[in-house]
Amino acid sequence: MAGLAALASVACAAGAAGAADAGSRRPVRVKPSVTTEADWRGVAAVLGHQGWLVSRRAYGIGFPRVDLKVVCQGHRLRAIGSFASFVRYPDGRTMLMGDLALTEREVRKVHDVLVARGITQTAMHGHLPAHTPAMQWVHFHTMGRDPVALARDLRAVLAVTGTPNVTGSPVAAPLAMDGPAVDRALGAKGRAQGRVYKITYARNETLADHDRVLPRMTGSTTALIFQPAGDGKAVLTGDIAVTAHEVNPVVKALRHGRIGIVAFHNHMLGDQPRLFFLHLWAVDDPVRLARHLRAALRHTNSSPAAPN
Repeated sequence: MAGLAALASVACAAGAAGAADAGSRRPVRVKPSVTTEADWRGVAAVLGHQGWLVSRRAYGIGFPRVDLKVVCQGHRLRAIGSFASFVRYPDGRTMLMGDLALTEREVRKVHDVLVARGITQTAMHGHLPAHTPAMQWVHFHTMGRDPVALARDLRAVLAVTGTPNVTGSPVAAPLAMDGPAVDRALGAKGRAQGRVYKITYARNETLADHDRVLPRMTGSTTALIFQPAGDGKAVLTGDIAVTAHEVNPVVKALRHGRIGIVAFHNHMLGDQPRLFFLHLWAVDDPVRLARHLRAALRHTNSSPAAPN
């Protein structure tokens, strides 16, 4: 009996150690597959939009809301739109994630279609100070084996909104702003997109959502958008992606530069590490804004991303 008790004790200890090892093991994270533009032709055909492939892993498509005249504090904003990313994985599944720029009248209809199509809603919030028409941004996530079927689901969602069927790649227009001077002040390279100037930073960590590695430019970026506002000024919008311990140093630096924070929230439900997004608003000299943004970004584990 004593021998059996001893064996039982050893077995229990071994089981506990095994459980502890299993609990301390990092989850298996599936890395994205390399793809080509040809792999996404069916998606582009269904959506009627031509997207672009980033790092051969994420296929992004923009849906500009040029049907809307969005005015915020007397400024008409030129970079309002929805966005979706498709990422394929080696197990044959494709991730679809993004956010939808919606008028408040569209929100309930979109909720219903997302639910009916089995698409998870991961966040809903505003991105701007008081503005007309009133808008909300709905973030979403889903997985499937057929990317074309996912594109059909997304098209069904867009169909209950006023989103027009226009290209998602705006043609750059001459901007009354010194982009290279902004680049020098910020220490990053941006590019004109339509009537705005955009600079992007990417997180340096390996990021995952639902244990699937996200390509560097998917769902985890800092996007800084400058729109010329006349008299040597620019409207600053966009957001900064931060981890929990980065939040307050970044907030302090932004406020030191008199840059407003209009929202602070998550975009995803299962991201690792957990990210939060500080949405920005300011109207000022763009070079001065860029200097203060650079000071804020020093508190983040991110680096400038090549313009795509």
